[in-house]
Formats: sequence, C-alpha cells, structure tokens
Amino acid sequence: MKASNIRLIKTFRIIAGFLILIALQFISEKILHILNINFPPTIFGMIIFALLLNFKIIPMHLVKDICSIMISILPALFVPLLVGITVYYNLIEQNLLGILAIIVLGTFITMIMTAIFVDKVMEWTGKKDV
Repeated sequence: MKASNIRLIKTFRIIAGFLILIALQFISEKILHILNINFPPTIFGMIIFALLLNFKIIPMHLVKDICSIMISILPALFVPLLVGITVYYNLIEQNLLGILAIIVLGTFITMIMTAIFVDKVMEWTGKKDV
C-alpha cells in the first residue's frame, strides 16, 4: 500500500474517531437533559463509549488514533484549570483546609466504592474465584 494511502486512511480514522467522540458527548448531554438527571455528561459519555467498545458496536480501530492524540495533548487540557486556580487563589487560600479535607475524604470514599464495585463485578462475571 502506498504511503499516501496509509496517511489518507489514518486521517479518515482520526476524523471518524473525533466525530464518534463528539457524537457520544452530544448524545450523553441530550439523554441527561431529557431524563432531567444531574450527572456530568462527560462521565456519562465515557460510560456509553466504554459499553459500545466492550460490545464491539464501535470498532476499536476507528477510535484508537484519536484516543492516542487526545492522550498526548492531555496536559494542555489542564491549562484552564491552572489559570482558574491562579484567578481564585485568595478564595482557595481561605478555604484550603476544607478543600484538602474534601479531597482526602473524596479520594478515600472513591477508593472504597471502586473496590466494592470491582468486587461485585467479579462476583457477577464469575471471575472472583479465579
């Protein structure tokens, strides 16, 4: 296969993968809006995405390239967060102890809930005794 054809196929996969991710984001926002559920659409979209990949409804090869690109630029996506921290530095400084307590407590609760969830999934799939 010619190099130009390989580049064309890779470009198609990147565009198709990006469109799939955008469509899933849009669908997750609409579902949550219609059901009037207060849940982050990005997390719901990732759950839908994981299910679609797991059941092979979306072929892995279509989204592999765009996911690699998104992971490679992930640090740049945190720049707005860091700018927000500098803008609200005084407010954060005043409430630092409470913020740290919530972070530690939230992390602890998340770890416990994840362990319980994984344990239950392993029971349901029959892989706990393996």
